Amino acid sequence: MDQKIEIINNWNLKKLINELESGHIKIPKFQRDYIWEKTKVVKLLNSIYHQYPIGSFFFWIAPPEYSGFIRENEELGFKKINPNGSFQFILDGQQRMISLYVSLRGKEMNGTDYGTICFNPTRKEFTIPRSKSDKSKNIPVWKLFNNQAYGEVYKDLISKSTTKNNKVAESWRECHEIFSNYPISIVKTMNEELEDVVEIFERINQAGKHLTVFDLIHATTWSESFDLKDKITDFNNPERKNKYGALSNKVFTLSLALDIFDDARTLYQLRLTPQQCQHIWPRTKTALLATLEFFKQIRITDDLSAYHNFIPIIQYYFFRSGLKELKEEHKKAIEKWFWDAKFKKRYASSIYTRMKEDAAWVVELLEDKEAV
Repeated sequence: MDQKIEIINNWNLKKLINELESGHIKIPKFQRDYIWEKTKVVKLLNSIYHQYPIGSFFFWIAPPEYSGFIRENEELGFKKINPNGSFQFILDGQQRMISLYVSLRGKEMNGTDYGTICFNPTRKEFTIPRSKSDKSKNIPVWKLFNNQAYGEVYKDLISKSTTKNNKVAESWRECHEIFSNYPISIVKTMNEELEDVVEIFERINQAGKHLTVFDLIHATTWSESFDLKDKITDFNNPERKNKYGALSNKVFTLSLALDIFDDARTLYQLRLTPQQCQHIWPRTKTALLATLEFFKQIRITDDLSAYHNFIPIIQYYFFRSGLKELKEEHKKAIEKWFWDAKFKKRYASSIYTRMKEDAAWVVELLEDKEAV
């Protein structure tokens, strides 16, 4: 059996920062945005200084075909590389890793200047200076890993003749040594199947934001000319949202998969490409709008959240037919299907199997094969 997990214990903090900066560690698009405040970053830095454990970092060694998952970040200045082989994505520890990077490199992100975080060598702690006088007693933390700046600070402190100042210089040197050699535990998974990675991510993020199928679909369907999240936000505009409620992300991914593959199983949702989605989006959007009109015709005009599993099938009818309203000869059959499915709770279980069956029924109906 091939080994699918590896634990590495020979990394230190300086190596982690260098690997990230050089582009050898990639952040996948499905990771949430960076959200840590400076006060939380200060606590992390103090934990390292006191040599407390800060947890492992979990990487996914992904095959080359997942290069589309990479989230490039111009603001942080990571190097872009053109790997010829696998990608090293961070699955768990992104917030900690970025926190360390922005503070130790003195970066600004999302309007917050993390370069203002300092180390106070007298008090031997990391802090955020509150006043100019306070700043004079502190050293910006980014100088720890900047060789020239670190050396200049150390020479300045050591040049001061009093015993007290020599202790301050020694405190600065000790801090540099602790951070440079702080051990980092790395866990790598070599699973190539995407759904295995989803399960791993969910298991290690029980206390955080779970990775969802939609996060992955958004990542795989994203391009500079197509962003599914933007399309969904645009569709769920305030007027439509107030009238029908916002259609869930799942409605859109199920609909796109049905429209392209005639099958809505997760495997097919994950096979969606930016080109496919961009090509059929106008037709799918038109079909969804026609579906909203269908609900209006059968006098369901309020929040449609209870009917989200039915919407992909009804829109599939409009997508396949190219119509904006039901044919007279199909109206009775479609309405009967809907009410039967609703009251018999057809989608209470085996949803994907039922959808595939119902999609096939729609095709038969449109081809006049006595599907009624």
